[in-house]
Amino acid sequence: ERTTAFYSAIWKELICGANPAYHCHSYSQAYENRQREQHQARRKLCVASVICTFFMIAEITGKYVCGHIAGSLAVLSDAAHILVDLTGFLISLLSLCLTSKPPTKQCTFGWHRAEILGALMSMIIVWMVTGVLIYLACMRLLHPDYDIDATVMLITSACAVLTNILLSLILHQTGPGHNHGAQGREGTSAPLEPALSNASLQAAFVHAIGDLFQSISVLISALIIFFKPQYKIADPICTFVFSIFVLATTITILRDILTILMEGTSKGFAYDAVKARILTVEKVESVHDLHVWALTMNQTALSAHIATADSTDSQKILRDVTQALFEQYSFHSVTIQIESGQDQKPDCVFCQEPRD
Repeated sequence: ERTTAFYSAIWKELICGANPAYHCHSYSQAYENRQREQHQARRKLCVASVICTFFMIAEITGKYVCGHIAGSLAVLSDAAHILVDLTGFLISLLSLCLTSKPPTKQCTFGWHRAEILGALMSMIIVWMVTGVLIYLACMRLLHPDYDIDATVMLITSACAVLTNILLSLILHQTGPGHNHGAQGREGTSAPLEPALSNASLQAAFVHAIGDLFQSISVLISALIIFFKPQYKIADPICTFVFSIFVLATTITILRDILTILMEGTSKGFAYDAVKARILTVEKVESVHDLHVWALTMNQTALSAHIATADSTDSQKILRDVTQALFEQYSFHSVTIQIESGQDQKPDCVFCQEPRD
């Protein structure tokens, strides 16, 4: 409630201000998108957690009623993935709660990075569990003295596949996750609405996809063992092969997480394109010390020094640059420093163009 009031106050200030089009914090669309993204992510994660908990209880109950576990490493790995999924969902929900907190004097940007840290923790858990399963699969390949109940394994794996398909559909995010407007537009139209991309939700989706791969491997090995019991080696082989697929699904989000933690440029915010957009503003001579970095997957900040030909009209230039940027991009924050062209030092190390 406090967070909602905080953002509502900002929204009213932007709408009711004397000149909202040129207000220094004219990123109400970014705040609105962020609030909508977090609400959507929380709702999906809550639904997924309920389904995951229900299936886990049903699976444990079913095994208890049967009086034994199937003996399949694949079934055990599937149960482990369900528990890991639920843990990952709860971590994602906790990180979303933290990101909703308003900024403090110590955390002036707010708690947005909690979402990224939560996603990183979820990916680490996936790698750890998958590593353990690969190790156990190797041990079974080396020591094949084990028994498997193919019937229980088949029933469990079929239910797991259906459950994970449902979880994947619930957690799927539409769109590529870019948060930029259409480029090359004319006039002063608002930027296109960005596709919502939440790191916590994406990490949960990777969990679900990984679990789906694992469940499919269980189902395949169960079918093989059910019809050909002598081929029980299919159980660890399928576990090993599909574990590799699970790890492969984490590469993209890990790359995005590391880019954000390294304060890299977000997808859809090309450095050269942003700089070119600033240079189109009248009386802007040059741009240096330009920084474009991501707080989250769709919360991008910008700061830049701008050399102008007419320092007496700096406020108008500042408004024009700010408006030009917000017309084309959905920035979370834009900070511009206006300087005179006469004050520039070509040999300044901080003013040099960064490498490609």
